[in-house]
Amino acid sequence: MRVREPFAAKRKSEINDYEKKYYIAYEGSQTEPRYFDELAKSLIKENISVISLLRDYAKTGKSNPTHVIKLLEDFFENSEEETTVGELKSRLSNWNHENSNKINEKIVFSKLDELYTSDKEKIPYNDLESVFMHLFKNEVFKDLSIHFKEYFELQDVTYNPRIDSINMIIDRDSESFSESQYDKVVEFCEKNNVDLYVSNPCFELWLYMHFDEYEKENKSDLLKNKKLSKHGKRYIEKKLNNICGYKKNYLPFGKLEQGVFKAIEREKRLTEDIYKIKNELGTNVGILVEKLTKDK
Repeated sequence: MRVREPFAAKRKSEINDYEKKYYIAYEGSQTEPRYFDELAKSLIKENISVISLLRDYAKTGKSNPTHVIKLLEDFFENSEEETTVGELKSRLSNWNHENSNKINEKIVFSKLDELYTSDKEKIPYNDLESVFMHLFKNEVFKDLSIHFKEYFELQDVTYNPRIDSINMIIDRDSESFSESQYDKVVEFCEKNNVDLYVSNPCFELWLYMHFDEYEKENKSDLLKNKKLSKHGKRYIEKKLNNICGYKKNYLPFGKLEQGVFKAIEREKRLTEDIYKIKNELGTNVGILVEKLTKDK
């Protein structure tokens, strides 16, 4: 698990521990976090922090919603006083990805395996400095342990269950997400007090609602969301591309921003119930957006 860079940078100098934090875990690794990052810059009040919880770089290709459960399980398992060996390895790997592969992960992980018996073993934060020095003492970069320690601390987040909110955003893609898997995700969220936000068939439905062109659509076409060619865009993605230039790796938020509150109202005409969204056209992402823009 990794914390999205904009929040980590903010945390170093600006974050107030008393701000209410909305932690959001996503199925998608591009569009959804970018949308909420931009929303945070323009429409969310200063006393609210949106913290995107992303999959490790090594796992970014895994997009089935059940993988988001694992991400949140890792989040819950790593408290502010200790971390698992597995989470430490993940943060090392993420740091290495962002810093031109300065370390030999195989050697460093081997050293960790000599110190601990399994990836589930817990390491108290008080022991981390000595662990870092052991891992990096033979590295060419003498200040590597200091740099990684700073990165580790910026990636660390505190969660207050009385104040903060844990959220999951997923798609209900019937082609890759079975009904039993859907039920498993709902059960996990109910058990762990996670607010679940689902779009059927996809998050792009919520984005499409930002534009007046949505009003002319046939619901059946939206729900089917047909692939227009073997390797091409699907129906809703193509519509968005025609309207605003949207692509999976490009989100023109400036064109979406003026339609945020229209989208919230349009969403209410469809089902927002996660049990009905399982099989019906709908989304409840607008409920989260409304919370974020109205929370005080």
